[in-house]
Amino acid sequence: MGFKQCLAWCAFLLFLVALASCGAGGGQAGGGGQTGKASGTSEGSVAAAGPVVRTIAVQETEYKLTPAKITLNKPGTYVFKAENTGSITHALEIEGREVEEETKGLDAGQSAKLKVTLKAGRYEIYCPIDGHRQQGMEGTVTVKQGSGGGSGGY
Repeated sequence: MGFKQCLAWCAFLLFLVALASCGAGGGQAGGGGQTGKASGTSEGSVAAAGPVVRTIAVQETEYKLTPAKITLNKPGTYVFKAENTGSITHALEIEGREVEEETKGLDAGQSAKLKVTLKAGRYEIYCPIDGHRQQGMEGTVTVKQGSGGGSGGY
């Protein structure tokens, strides 16, 4: 098995472990006992390096992300601050272009941070809790190639 295949397999296994840790309850009582630690910081992958370009706050509620479409003017290291403004457990995941990072489950009122290094391209953000993505808790992050001045970008 080649290095890339091994890396992909390890990422897949980590995803399965993370998915299993979400619990079948999807925010119901007894769905993981993640209070306390969930408000800490998830620093993302080891590959997240360099100075942080910007911190982007993403509010999560039933069943949407605000903002759902994020445009970043240049590649670099970003911090996504997930804030659960809803009443049930949510989490935030960013995926694409060799990046796949997520927060722990966040109870109502909790927040967590993801520090990720993003290349130019498109990424998906969503709530990985059971069925939340399918109910509308998803969006996109688009990273432009250079530091041009587009409106609405970060």
